[in-house]
Amino acid sequence: MKNCFYILLLAIISLTGCELFSDPCQDLTCLNGGSCLNGTCLCPDYYEGKNCELEEREKYFGNYSGNTTYSDGQGNSNTYADSKEVSSSNKGLSFLDLDGIYSSLNTSGSFEFTIPSQGTLNPGAVDSSFFSGSGTFGQNTANWTVTVESNGNTVTMSFDGSK
Repeated sequence: MKNCFYILLLAIISLTGCELFSDPCQDLTCLNGGSCLNGTCLCPDYYEGKNCELEEREKYFGNYSGNTTYSDGQGNSNTYADSKEVSSSNKGLSFLDLDGIYSSLNTSGSFEFTIPSQGTLNPGAVDSSFFSGSGTFGQNTANWTVTVESNGNTVTMSFDGSK
């Protein structure tokens, strides 16, 4: 009886192709430094996709149409129809180019970004300006606000658009 049990067990293992003992990661290639756990790729920061093949920021690339509003320190404002292009930045995987302004995603998986302080500083020049800000992405939307300081004047620019 014991021999019949072992023969039956051997037959079952042979028929299933040893799937009971196969590695679920065997046929999965995780790219960009990703690692496999139980048949699923665990992607490093700023990568996503079944095989970690996509840069997270790519889903935000494109042209956004909407409105830009400029407001000055005296309470004056002006709103007009505008479009902005969001594209890659060569500063790193978390960085985006917002129509000429670079920004950085706050954390991987976040829809929020920061526009770090940037601008011009020319020693001895009269026309120095700096700007910084923040914003968010939605499903197909982008919103950001930038504060510009130039020669003692402050202007706020807000953009609200969709793809």
